[in-house]
Amino acid sequence: MGIGWGPGGPTDSVNRFVAHEVRRQLAGNPVARRARYAAGHRLLRSLMGAPFSIFLARYLIVDLAVLNVEAWSRIVAPGTAAMSAARAAQVVDVLKTVPSYLLGAQIGLLGVISLALALVTLIAQRDDATTDVKVYYHESMFFGITASGIALAAVLSIQFLWPLQTALHRLGGGSASPVFKLALVSAHTAWFVVNLWAVAHFVSVTFRFVQRSARERLRERYTANVVVPRQLTDRLRQQVYGAAGGRVEPGTPGAFFGYSFGTGSEIEIEREFAPNTMLVDVHMGVVRWVLARWAKRCSAEPAPAAGAARSGPRIWFTPALDRSMRGRVAWCRRNGGVPLTAFERWALSRAFRFEERRDEG
Repeated sequence: MGIGWGPGGPTDSVNRFVAHEVRRQLAGNPVARRARYAAGHRLLRSLMGAPFSIFLARYLIVDLAVLNVEAWSRIVAPGTAAMSAARAAQVVDVLKTVPSYLLGAQIGLLGVISLALALVTLIAQRDDATTDVKVYYHESMFFGITASGIALAAVLSIQFLWPLQTALHRLGGGSASPVFKLALVSAHTAWFVVNLWAVAHFVSVTFRFVQRSARERLRERYTANVVVPRQLTDRLRQQVYGAAGGRVEPGTPGAFFGYSFGTGSEIEIEREFAPNTMLVDVHMGVVRWVLARWAKRCSAEPAPAAGAARSGPRIWFTPALDRSMRGRVAWCRRNGGVPLTAFERWALSRAFRFEERRDEG
């Protein structure tokens, strides 16, 4: 049973192994290297590649961290954050004026985004360039930039009242120094600067999109950085998962992945799946460990009849990657050998990661 290949993390995740292989192959391709996004572009995409709720969660983590420092500073070193009255007055002025300026500027940036999107929509309708709109959305990072801008505007609106800090002071755990609120205002300013950088990128891509000659370059970058890696990933995932059992020697325990026909008669794991549930990843390190335990116990059992000994005990994992499942499915079956233990079944159920895809029809 040779179920083992390459670096996929501590548990040999199929997705991580495939991602590593795709990066390695593209790194050796001169065409892909020329069309690769610049380092600043990749950094900006990593910052903007999140939904609205994630932006709020990130800020909440920062807010709670500052809140904890404020609470502990009062207990551990009550005089550390103290400052002169003149300096405190200057900080208070900043706390009163900067957030309002940031909120107004952020709303203005959202207005720029809406106008640019309206312009692109008109051009797409006029030039019948609807197929390029998807490329434009991705290259301009429209969804992430809009989510970040709206999230910052919501945070600034709420933080006019400083709700968590006010609650801390009411409980007697706050500090009289305004330095902690100043730290959060600095975080707001840094967030706004990143949004400003993102909007500048958005406007740059928009100006290029309105030129027909520049759209070809956008399509090439999108193809090299998104379409090709996605296709390589999909194909390699299927190959890696399907061949994970390795070569099975006659008379020895073996495992098969992604086969739903000719499977064993003994059901090991059965589960009720919601509609459009798919297998999205497998941690082969855990699977390999379980199968090694099972194979060792099978070898310790007395030899079966001659016909059964020729084929050896087998285990089938019937789900295929990215294929929709629903209802009650016996996705792990066995033919011959000894049954899996309760702990082994539990480990396998954690090694195979299923997700419900609501956008699948």
